Amino acid sequence: MATLHEKPMTARGRDTPCVRQVSVFVENRVGMLATLVGIFEDTDIQVHALTVLQGFDCAIVRFVFNDTDTASRILRESNYHYSVCELVAVEMPATHSGNGLGSIGKALLSAEIDIHYVYGLISTPHGRAAVVIHVDNPESASRVLEEKNFVLLDETDLR
Repeated sequence: MATLHEKPMTARGRDTPCVRQVSVFVENRVGMLATLVGIFEDTDIQVHALTVLQGFDCAIVRFVFNDTDTASRILRESNYHYSVCELVAVEMPATHSGNGLGSIGKALLSAEIDIHYVYGLISTPHGRAAVVIHVDNPESASRVLEEKNFVLLDETDLR
């Protein structure tokens, strides 16, 4: 008989603790990153994570913002092409060996969850190191990490 697993519920109201990543598609030319980041200059938007994937004639700039909805509106109004997806955000655990990322990876591997990519958060609510992880199943990843007592973050933590 199959057992139904309850979805993780946060005190903040979302079924699965996660953050949304905004991937912006830009030309790969000098000054494009400065121009892109510049559209948020006179706003309350904060960049909590950033990574750039460079191609021959284009680039993808991945962001985690403090306010994804407002950042998306600003991007749309500025005629940028972008997509939004969910990531799992997890604080790095304190370990004696200093291999917190390894323990996160082992927890996800034990549940056969594929990690597509990982990058660090620039700032976190508690000032602790944290990473965002793109996985094939954010709900399962969140459940597994919570069961193993990792501290997950969601968008309200970044505001």
